[in-house]
Amino acid sequence: MSNWKKAAPWVLPAILTTIAVAWAIDAIGGILAEQAAAPFAYSVAVLYDAVWLYALAQETAHRRQGSSARLPKAIGWVFLPLTVAVLGARGLLAGDVLAAVVGALIPVLAKVTLVMAIDRDRTRISARAQAAIDRTRAATRDRIAVSRAVAAARADETKAAAEILKDTREAEAEAVTVTHDACERYAEVIDRHPLPEAVGELPGLVSDRELEALLSGGVPDGVPALGTGGEAPSGTGGGTVDGTRQIEAMREANNRSVALLAAQVYATNPPPSKRKFREVMRSAMNARSLTGSWETIDALYDREKALAESTGGQP
Repeated sequence: MSNWKKAAPWVLPAILTTIAVAWAIDAIGGILAEQAAAPFAYSVAVLYDAVWLYALAQETAHRRQGSSARLPKAIGWVFLPLTVAVLGARGLLAGDVLAAVVGALIPVLAKVTLVMAIDRDRTRISARAQAAIDRTRAATRDRIAVSRAVAAARADETKAAAEILKDTREAEAEAVTVTHDACERYAEVIDRHPLPEAVGELPGLVSDRELEALLSGGVPDGVPALGTGGEAPSGTGGGTVDGTRQIEAMREANNRSVALLAAQVYATNPPPSKRKFREVMRSAMNARSLTGSWETIDALYDREKALAESTGGQP
């Protein structure tokens, strides 16, 4: 019995709204069918009434819970005169004034009875209580938004950390694979091309530090230069002394050539910077097949600079 009492006020608004919607679909679809295909015309009419019904449902829900329903109200009151005008125009176009009047009154009656049912069923609260409810809802929405943002940030951080860890592990695995393949190829070459016993054992793979030292024209740490260390092979006799002297003479000639080249490079107006001096020296030394480390080049630059300053800038 109580359920019937609650549903009774909504029976008449529901019937009138159903008639108004059906009449509006027929009127709008009939008018648009003269300009477009019938399926398209009636689909537009259905969408129109669907928006109207959605606004009415939202207005009902907001009024029941005592919240603001400004937008649904505005949509409902905008659609009402449009529907009345369409139904009246449909009846006038058909030449039936009575149909035009009745069709125009149906949505008005549906709207009025629906508003009365909503006002009877909605929650009665004061303005102060409504304001408190609105503040609580706003604070709750803010907390939910902050919680979602924090959760999203943590998820992004976790995902980024996982991606970094994954890339690191892949890089380490690739480095190990490359090193293993290089060692296997090196061992394979040694096995296929054995060296004579007099030659001894070749050095292992060249490290990055040793390669950089060789490319810069110097000698890697811990590796003696040719003819300056190590034990001479057996059976060379006095040829070892002559070879050492020849190598020392070649080294002395190389050092003098590098020094003369440094004086020539520095003798510009204005003198080059240290970075430019190093670039020009290295390029010129490579072109002349001269050798020398970066420390030697820097020392020559400091010497030429000191000489230029002591002579008052004259080369």
